[in-house]
Amino acid sequence: METADSETESVHNASHERRAREKEALRESILRAAGEVFLERGYDGLSMRQVAERIGYTATTIYLHFKNKDDLLFALLNDGYAELGRRLAAAAEAERDPMQRLAAIGRAYVAFGLEHPSLYQVMFMRRADFLAARFKESQDDHLNPFNVLARAVADALQAGVLKPGDVMSYAMAMWAVVHGLVSLALITPEVEAGLTERMTQVAMSATLSGFQAAPVVPARKRSRHGG
Repeated sequence: METADSETESVHNASHERRAREKEALRESILRAAGEVFLERGYDGLSMRQVAERIGYTATTIYLHFKNKDDLLFALLNDGYAELGRRLAAAAEAERDPMQRLAAIGRAYVAFGLEHPSLYQVMFMRRADFLAARFKESQDDHLNPFNVLARAVADALQAGVLKPGDVMSYAMAMWAVVHGLVSLALITPEVEAGLTERMTQVAMSATLSGFQAAPVVPARKRSRHGG
């Protein structure tokens, strides 16, 4: 039978969990609104007050979570990079074949960009200095999106399925392809999703075919008669 003390503790824990959920939900709302305002007005036009007004709070509430707008945007980017890294890592882990793994990473990258167009533009298309700073700070991050791709390239090179080359060149070339696909889809919204998916399949197939090493053909055995 539950005692009064244990019941009080249960109520306290439930209340604490509820407040934590509410705090996290508010944080997500702030970040989402910040991304929208940033895209509409640019860096100079972004303010804590505008973000607060968009979600129906005061600027003071925003400052309880973020010290200034740079802190806010860095948080937005960090959350985005972490989620993209998780997506790419999950795609990589689902494939044993090195080439199929690279293709899966490419598809996952494009899918993320199409699912989060506003966030993607803030992450990769509007503030290159923020992007560079984030990647410099997280070079050893296991879930850094670029590191996930680079590891998959390194594995493919080690397996001998790619033409001889260096990891950075292959990874950057593949990133350029998938970033181009997402960018084209975002600046031409009249392109329907099905076409973007087909473009992705064609682009990944062509790119990886160009990367792929020629298959090793075993030498023919000599016959007993030397023929």
